[in-house]
Formats: sequence, structure tokens, C-alpha cells
Amino acid sequence: MSGPTASGPGASVPAASLDASGNVLGVVPPDSMSLAVDNETTLTVSLVVNGALIASLDPATCLGCTDDSVVPASLLPPLPWQAEVRSPSGRVLLSLTVNPGDVEYESSSSRGDANRVDLSCGRIDLWSGPPLVGPAPGPGSSGDCRP
Repeated sequence: MSGPTASGPGASVPAASLDASGNVLGVVPPDSMSLAVDNETTLTVSLVVNGALIASLDPATCLGCTDDSVVPASLLPPLPWQAEVRSPSGRVLLSLTVNPGDVEYESSSSRGDANRVDLSCGRIDLWSGPPLVGPAPGPGSSGDCRP
């Protein structure tokens, strides 16, 4: 994609534009990026970004499954983000690295960063950009849901 570029810390990131419907097209600017996590397990988990606790999610809770529930960049440490979903004891269940320029929307496609873990007590998805789609949850493995 060619066109204007963003200024500031992510100066090498091309600027996003809008289509006729007002939808963002192009690389999403760093200050417009967000994180989302879907906790479909029986565990209460924590979202930690760059070592800072961002949110605690009860079982069957989603931050980002609706546009108004995402965690915006304004509430997160500066990019890049090292995002982790942790068990109640602090064990890392899932991690994801997000860099400036990783999220992009075009009229017929989109890309972003995402990761998923299937546990014996459910599934956790973590993403920036479009949500994950894919197969039904797997079985996990014995002991993977210990706190």
C-alpha cells in the first residue's frame, strides 16, 4: 500500500484511510490499536501487558467481543506489547507480541496478531486486529487447568 505515512514514533507505518462507509483501511496507527481476550475457560485469568496488570477476566468473559469492550492503546503501555494471559497463580497460559504496523484492514482482507490455547477447561483467544476464526476447541491436556 502506498500513500501518506504516520508521523511520530511509528513514522515508518503507513497511515490508515477511510472507505466510503467510514471504515478504516490500511495499517492501523499505533494509537488506534487495541487488544482483546476471550476467556472461555472455567478459570479466572489476568491480562498482563509489558508486565502491567490490565484486567482480570472471570470465566466465560470476553474483552473485545464487542467494539466497545476492547482494551484501547490509550489504556496500555507503549508498543510493542508483550501480552500474556495468566492463571490465578501467575502461570502464563498464552502470550502474544504486538508491534506497530501489525494490524491492517483492506476492503477484502485484514490481518493482525493472534494466539490461542485450548485447555481441558476451555479455550482462550488473545488478539489485536481481527479476531481468530478456526476449528472447534481441542481437548487440552491433563493438568493444564491448574491455577
